[in-house]
Amino acid sequence: MSDDHLISINTIRTLSMDAVQKANSGHPGTPMAMAPVVYTLWQRHLRYDPNDPLWPNRDRFILSAGHASMVLYATLFLAGVREVGRDGKLTGAPAVSLDDIKAFRQLDSKCPGHPEYGVTTGVEVTTGPLGQGAGMSVGVAMAGAWRAQHFNRPDLPLFDYRVFAYLSDGDMMEGISNEAASLAGHLRLPNLCWLYDSNSITIEGSTELAFDDDVGERFRAYGWPLTRR
Repeated sequence: MSDDHLISINTIRTLSMDAVQKANSGHPGTPMAMAPVVYTLWQRHLRYDPNDPLWPNRDRFILSAGHASMVLYATLFLAGVREVGRDGKLTGAPAVSLDDIKAFRQLDSKCPGHPEYGVTTGVEVTTGPLGQGAGMSVGVAMAGAWRAQHFNRPDLPLFDYRVFAYLSDGDMMEGISNEAASLAGHLRLPNLCWLYDSNSITIEGSTELAFDDDVGERFRAYGWPLTRR
């Protein structure tokens, strides 16, 4: 990894740490751990125009592990994503500024504790309760598949966007994520990718307290292809 890439990753980490420390509230561990994954996704794979964040065929990034919101805010800041106003037009301001990050988890901040759709440009869906983003990511992927089937023409793919969702152990423990994954596997959705951070920890402590599923085997049973890292 080049020095430039490492600087970017460490900047996401330090912004996350500093914002949580200043707010005296939040979760620094997950943003620090997932910074390389999110950076690589946005830098190398996500089809996204920071100057047109409502482009209909943009790839969607959904943070189901909403408690890790600072990693998304830091990424939106570093990517230079522009703000969209209530009228659907660019305001000329950044979606997330350094001052917004300094106001993380404060009243009326554009960087609330969990991502909220309509509050922060670049946040695709509201996430907070674990598993919520998992379910919505399947819905967004289904909508994309529907659009492709109804509007695409030979040699004219108007809609071929992909949906990437980041999930934690807590997400996998929730029933909604299992039901949504089962439906996605049944439909063989080709445009959905879940990134699962299996770090064996939740806010209550080790996952061994209540969770020892073989998640990989569960998803194979659902019909998902798996890649382990």
